[in-house]
Amino acid sequence: MLRLYDEKTGNVEELALARPDVVRISSAGELRPLLVADLIRRVAAHHRLRPIGIWAAAPEAEELNVRPAELTSGEADVHVGETVGRCSLPSRDGRDPLAVRLALLTRHYRTDVNLSAEDLRKADEELTSWRTRVAGWAESPGKALNREYVDEAVAALDSDLDTPGVFPVLSRLADDAGVAPGAKFETAIKLDMILGLDLVALVGRL
Repeated sequence: MLRLYDEKTGNVEELALARPDVVRISSAGELRPLLVADLIRRVAAHHRLRPIGIWAAAPEAEELNVRPAELTSGEADVHVGETVGRCSLPSRDGRDPLAVRLALLTRHYRTDVNLSAEDLRKADEELTSWRTRVAGWAESPGKALNREYVDEAVAALDSDLDTPGVFPVLSRLADDAGVAPGAKFETAIKLDMILGLDLVALVGRL
């Protein structure tokens, strides 16, 4: 189950929910808190909870694959804002908006981030590289996903949204000769349902 840093106690603690099957997530209106709230919502959905996002419409955030909220106001089990690190972003200069999402996910949400144009360039290249790999795996016969890699990645996310810890898991998956390409494809897609990087963007296009 997802555990998050509690500023009141100074500890990482399991979510306390008003209802056992629903998690209500509110967020401040800035881009990074909205991205973190979206990530919490996706992790909760993976755990078969019904996530309800509570925040105002934010077109800039939607470009980063932050799904629109279900509500604009109301009580929440989790409020995302004060614990999120400060964030400074350069101009995208025409780069894929999801390169920004990737660059932020490779930094822990509680750390301050000052991304440079070079950081975004590298993130854009990395995003294309992952999409190319996924598109290649998609050409192979379908296989069941690898549960061990999924569980390891989700365990990192459950531990205070350790998104930087997910990408080494994906890299080991890519390099694992013992996992069939079709299984790599299904595993990557399962994790991308949480990461929200549109890793299937190049499937059928190479």
